[in-house]
Amino acid sequence: MIFDSDVLNVLEEAETLNQMIMNSEAYQQYKNAYIALAQNEEVQKLKHDVIKIKERYEEVNRFGRYHPDYQSVMLETRRKKKAYDMHPEVAQVKLLETTLQSLLDEVIVIITESVSPSIKVEKGNPFFETHTCSSGCGCS
Repeated sequence: MIFDSDVLNVLEEAETLNQMIMNSEAYQQYKNAYIALAQNEEVQKLKHDVIKIKERYEEVNRFGRYHPDYQSVMLETRRKKKAYDMHPEVAQVKLLETTLQSLLDEVIVIITESVSPSIKVEKGNPFFETHTCSSGCGCS
């Protein structure tokens, strides 16, 4: 890639956009919740439990259903993962992460579509999906 003044200007503007995103309420809320999550001893214990059972899961899963502890380890893995995921602070961080991801997805779509409508963008967020209906009811 040749770095001329136009490319450098675009990169500078990208850094400005990055700073705007990092100063956004969505990012600040996510960052604060993530820090609080990292400092929560109960959550860290749950996370440690999940990591330990995942190690056991991988060991048992190599043998599949033939391992004598297969059922109990599978059940315990699901139980510990659910306990972690359902903790209110973990759920809050995941919600805030989704909000931040939606903001980033919107920015990417705006930039990409303004450059060229033929550029493909991963639109994993249902917010960006367009539905077409051939019934003529105008539901789209």
